[in-house]
Amino acid sequence: MNFVKSVIDEWDPIDLFPWAPDDEYHSEIEEIQHLLRITDNPDELAEGIYEVFVESFGQRTFNKSKEECKQIAKILFSKKC
Repeated sequence: MNFVKSVIDEWDPIDLFPWAPDDEYHSEIEEIQHLLRITDNPDELAEGIYEVFVESFGQRTFNKSKEECKQIAKILFSKKC
């Protein structure tokens, strides 16, 4: 599921690149990969993505909307197939 890393890194939800190390989102990507394995529901995945980043970075730092997370979930599902 390397595509998850490429999607999340390209999205760069905390705007850390190019200054952060390449594995900056490693733990979040692992959690999202797990969610992607256990759900076939884009809304569930979007909620999970949102929660993963809020838990890791807090709501002040992670200021993306649930709607934006839904778009990322759709991209991940399209690449999963």
